[in-house]
Amino acid sequence: MSFQLILPFFPEELQQLLLDPSISDLMINGTTGVFADRGGVVEHIPLAKPYSNDRLQAAIERVARILGQDLTSQNPILNTRLPDGSRVAVVGAPSSINGPTLTIRKFNRWYSSDELVEAGSLDMRARDAVLGLIARRKNGIISGGTGSGKSTLMKALLDHVPLHERLVVIEQPAELKIAHPNAVRWEAVDAIPGQVAITPSQLVAAALRHRPDRIIMGDIRDECGYDLLQAMNTGHGGTLSTLHADSAIDALDRLADMALSARTNLDQAFVRSQTGKAVDFVLHCERNPEGRRRVRELITVAGYSHADQCFQTEDIYRASAA
Repeated sequence: MSFQLILPFFPEELQQLLLDPSISDLMINGTTGVFADRGGVVEHIPLAKPYSNDRLQAAIERVARILGQDLTSQNPILNTRLPDGSRVAVVGAPSSINGPTLTIRKFNRWYSSDELVEAGSLDMRARDAVLGLIARRKNGIISGGTGSGKSTLMKALLDHVPLHERLVVIEQPAELKIAHPNAVRWEAVDAIPGQVAITPSQLVAAALRHRPDRIIMGDIRDECGYDLLQAMNTGHGGTLSTLHADSAIDALDRLADMALSARTNLDQAFVRSQTGKAVDFVLHCERNPEGRRRVRELITVAGYSHADQCFQTEDIYRASAA
């Protein structure tokens, strides 16, 4: 088990929380409080035995070292993963005022699309429509806020991609459990002493030389949006990516804005037109205040209208307001 690597460095109460399968996110705010996400609802976890910042700092430094990195005052931000894909994020001194902030996103299990349908997270009509688009090698974006279920949905949909296809999977950090035997797993990394940065943009460019049937991209960030659009628009159909956004339309706007930020010399209308040409559908997820995760909307994209200055889309599925 991945957590066995780091358990010995933490107090017993925190060890129990790390092993609790009902917790998806464990958040340690220095010595000011411990919080956990259970079923989409964040709750405060009181501890019987308080710990010191020095104890927490020492634990996090040892964890970082085990995972191949160093947390220092010169390198206070850590974004890495455990072998099972669980994310480990840290902000330390001098940036974190009340002691180091540690957040662990646990992947207790992955769900099939049938399980998501049964749980009410994914409408069967939307699922079947998306699977049809994927089978026709259409390019898609899964959008949503933090913790809305984007990665879970991505994995469930990838299970329907034919196993004989070659996938190049690019993430930062790597977390998806890919069943395909011909899947190449790449991870973008930040620069640390003795290691240069390897950016998502570099990996997207490299992917084009490795004969992918599909390029699978974890969260699209910053300038890599442009490189992904170029890949989509040069014959690499079936690309699937995730993106933080507030709606399906907002996802298209954000992708165009990120692409434009990488190539500021390009005309905005041109970049938006390229976005409308590259992306065939957007599936948007949400998590409501009660913690319920669900797919809220599915749209298809037919292009970009220069006259109306908007994306041409069609609603395929929209969840009820309830």
